[in-house]
Amino acid sequence: MIKLLSNGFYTSIQDLGRFGYTDFGVPLSGAMDQNLSRFANLLVGNSPEQAVLEMTFIGSKLKFTTAQTIAITAPKAKVFINGIKAETNHQLSIHPDDVLEVKNIQNRAYLAVKGHLISEEKLGSQSQYQSITTLEKLKKDDEIRIKSNHQNFNKKHANVNYDFSIYESKTLKVYPLPEYDKLNRNEKEILATKTFTISEQSNRMAYQFDEVFENRLESINSTPVMPGVVQLTPEGKLMILMRDAQVTGGYPRIFQLSENSINLLSQKPLKSQINFEILKLK
Repeated sequence: MIKLLSNGFYTSIQDLGRFGYTDFGVPLSGAMDQNLSRFANLLVGNSPEQAVLEMTFIGSKLKFTTAQTIAITAPKAKVFINGIKAETNHQLSIHPDDVLEVKNIQNRAYLAVKGHLISEEKLGSQSQYQSITTLEKLKKDDEIRIKSNHQNFNKKHANVNYDFSIYESKTLKVYPLPEYDKLNRNEKEILATKTFTISEQSNRMAYQFDEVFENRLESINSTPVMPGVVQLTPEGKLMILMRDAQVTGGYPRIFQLSENSINLLSQKPLKSQINFEILKLK
């Protein structure tokens, strides 16, 4: 079992999401950086869809009551076991009564435990989301039980490499969506060359930007949207929908981020800068 001695800024249980219910207004949810969520599970020999702990900004302090095999993945984070520094992005062994602390997260870190985290499952997913699951996130003194996996572990998984240099990029790769074609040439040029600053209002639902992008686009009829859609409001605010976003929207849709760019954006600190690389559909 795991007990949260402190819950950090925002720690929640996430898997790869809740599929098949968007017609009923249910967001997809799931880990913000699904590449690192999968990587954490791979390091401990789990299947990629297993639930993990997602820690944002400030990590958690946890006590384990039983021996476990774990991994913590993050572009940048500091990990300590009983006050002794441990490695990120590697398999780690935990002993009974060990205390794990995660600090100095650049943006998000993922904790996978070999086996299965036991938590509430709704609509085929353990991803925590307000109004779907009882808890929106974890809090101090919460306890999480673990169903152990006693299958033989392929130790090759413990030495898998991951290219973390991808997180150094400031470029989000995007594909044009219908309302992009309604922008004039100058507006398109600005989007292709301008640098945008991530707003402090950004969260699991959407990332916003400080800059105002003047435009004359009109609102559209409510249409289906998904994570990675870039919307442009009449006030000139750009919003990139993220994992907990609503499933319909009436703002003009100008871009769709690639899946890797959604993962990249989720690891960008507030007030950092990004730019768009506009791709053509083949």
